[in-house]
Order: sequence, then C-alpha cells, then structure tokens
Amino acid sequence: MKKQKTIIMMGLFIALSIIGGYIKIPNPVTSSIAFDSLPAFLASLVLGGLPGAAVAFLGHMLSAALGGFPMSLPIHLVVAVEMGIIMVVFSFIANKINLIVAIIAGIILNGIVSPVILIFIPNLGLPVFLASLLPLMAASIFNVILAAVVFSSIKNVGFVKEIQEAK
Repeated sequence: MKKQKTIIMMGLFIALSIIGGYIKIPNPVTSSIAFDSLPAFLASLVLGGLPGAAVAFLGHMLSAALGGFPMSLPIHLVVAVEMGIIMVVFSFIANKINLIVAIIAGIILNGIVSPVILIFIPNLGLPVFLASLLPLMAASIFNVILAAVVFSSIKNVGFVKEIQEAK
C-alpha cells in the first residue's frame, strides 16, 4: 500500500511541476526558468531522493515539452538529469545533516552549479551563463525555500508523517 501511495504522490508532484512550469520568472535568456522544480524539491523531502529525482526529471521534461523545448531537447535532457541528481543530493543532505544546509546546497546546486553546463554549449557559452545566473538564482531561492516551508508545515500530517517515521 505504501508503494501505491508513493506512486500516486509522485504523479501529483509531477502534475504540480507541469503547472509550476507555467509560472515563469522573466529573464533575457530563456522562457524555461519557472517554478517547475518546487514540487521536485518537496517530493525529495517527503518521499526521498530517488522519487524526488524522478519527479524532477519527468516534471522538467514535460514542462519543457509543453513549452516547445526552448533550449532544445538535448539541453533539456541534460538539465533534467542534473535536476534529478540535485534532488538526490538535496534529500541526502536534508536527512543526514539538516534542512538548512540542504536549502543552501539546493540553491547553490540548482542556481549556480547546474547552469555551468551552458558555458560548454556552442552558441551559448559564458555570456548566456552569466545572463541566466541571476534569474536562475532567484528561481532556485524561491523553489527551494518554498518547498522547505511547505514541508515544514506538512511533515507531521497523515501520509507524510508515516513516511517520515519510516525513515
């Protein structure tokens, strides 16, 4: 039964990622900076790193697909893999150290480390990385902190409490 609830929760988080993908943060670089990672960060806290990674990967890919893959399919695949890895690290830090350190790590990984890949992509490079840094940091701050606030509010409720006690 727990596995079924986890799969249902993952589906809900993926749907929320798609909705979050429509809430854009205006920037000069791309139309794909949005609130699509908030549900993945929350899923990583509630369900664990691997389910959070799946939510991040699928949520980003579906959100990007609905937006027409503005940075191209290959770049979005790389970003989705990076997001999945970030969720595993974020969850690990939250569980093994604490939520505050996880928040800081999540913001740095998602807002600075992840977009470094843009430097190595032909026709993008350092100018696109630098132009996207501020909006990505803003998005990361909002996504990670809002996920942590929601988690702190629901961690002792129903199914979430059951999962947290099982950890």
